[in-house]
Amino acid sequence: MLVRSLTSLTLALFALGSSAPSAQAQTEVAAPLVRSGKFTQLHYDGADAALADSAIAVVDQVWPLVAAAFGVPDAKPAKPLQIYLYREIAGYEAAEAQLTGGSLKRNLAMAHHASRSAHVALQPPCTDAALQAIGLPAQTLLLLAWETTHVARFELCANFENHPAWLVDGLASNVAQRVTCKTWGIEPAQAPFWAAHARDARALALEGKLPSIADLLGDKLDALDWHVRYGLREQWFGFLWSGSRQTKLAQSLAFARQIGGGPGYAEQLLKHATQAFESRSGEFTKHLTKLQPQWDEVFRSLAPRGKDWVQIAFPTSNAIAWNLAPVAGSKLSAKGKLHILPGGRGQLNFLFGRTDAGFYSIAFVADYGFTVLAYDSQADSWTRVHDAAAPNLKLDTPTPFEVVANGDDLRVRLAEQSWDVKLPRKLASPVTWGLGAQAGPEGSATGSAGVWLELVVGK
Repeated sequence: MLVRSLTSLTLALFALGSSAPSAQAQTEVAAPLVRSGKFTQLHYDGADAALADSAIAVVDQVWPLVAAAFGVPDAKPAKPLQIYLYREIAGYEAAEAQLTGGSLKRNLAMAHHASRSAHVALQPPCTDAALQAIGLPAQTLLLLAWETTHVARFELCANFENHPAWLVDGLASNVAQRVTCKTWGIEPAQAPFWAAHARDARALALEGKLPSIADLLGDKLDALDWHVRYGLREQWFGFLWSGSRQTKLAQSLAFARQIGGGPGYAEQLLKHATQAFESRSGEFTKHLTKLQPQWDEVFRSLAPRGKDWVQIAFPTSNAIAWNLAPVAGSKLSAKGKLHILPGGRGQLNFLFGRTDAGFYSIAFVADYGFTVLAYDSQADSWTRVHDAAAPNLKLDTPTPFEVVANGDDLRVRLAEQSWDVKLPRKLASPVTWGLGAQAGPEGSATGSAGVWLELVVGK
């Protein structure tokens, strides 16, 4: 079975081009920008008005969805929900330390009970030049919607501290999913972040390891990894929030909002929800097995933008996403344009031919060229297959590219130049493929970032 996490892949896939640009100096912190919407007020401590505008447009969509879910669609918050977006991670950490004393420092996103406010660090970290090209990163967008959902729930429900995890996580993830997929104009299965959650939940159903509805409603999921718990709760809530099941969910959420909190709350809600949903077990299992997630995002972050794909690595880990629709036969063609943006090592990676034995990576480095690499999963090692200088591959300049592989023959084209390469082993059928962005050099504030423009992959 293919492993999901590859150690050397995380840290060394494959750092090339020592002359590639490292993280650019960030601009000085400007006075916070404040944007007011119909239901929310956003505070952004950066200087980019366009980012603040796009952030308020996202968070202001949340309240109507949450209010409608709880059966009070005409409700309005007593005052605008307070949402804080931080240009730098340090800004989030300072606010978090003041509010929770460091307990949520690693999360880079939180909703604070006492102050009824949401706080999100812009992530993955990006240079100003990259942000100007791509706008608000998808990871930031979905976390803004997610945490704003929590704050809306605080406002609507006096008993919010007693809510079970299936409600807390399920509602937040599904509202964030609806907002982001509407923004991107795609279905959840097509978006790598949401596809990962669907894949995790589907695997439980296919392997016969799905917890009982009673355990799901009673928050007895400690045997599952944390990311699997999130995925399962997201799928469960989304299952209930669709089709004929919506009426029962609305009744349960109204009940959850109206009954008093305290020691007996969890038992009351569990009894009500169990009576409403326990008979849906078989239906839910069937629903999960029919899911068709299109991506396996091993490390974030890849997100759609129309026909393009924006990919940003965190400073210390490579962004890696494998497409789950392999190309039939032992041939592969991929073409489009590479737009490598300032930040990190300025490196995007095209991945292909993954089997239990390993896979290939073509590391494209701006102002350097490319290297074809072979990864051996048994030895956990990399071999350089081919190096090439490519003067046409410029930083922050879209460059046409094409990759054609057939058996053990590989052709790489950048603009008007092309190179023929012999692979050490033939491609297996069907041919898997994926996209990657390289982590930054040691001490860098950003990872690599770029856009796979007009990407088409097929035979």
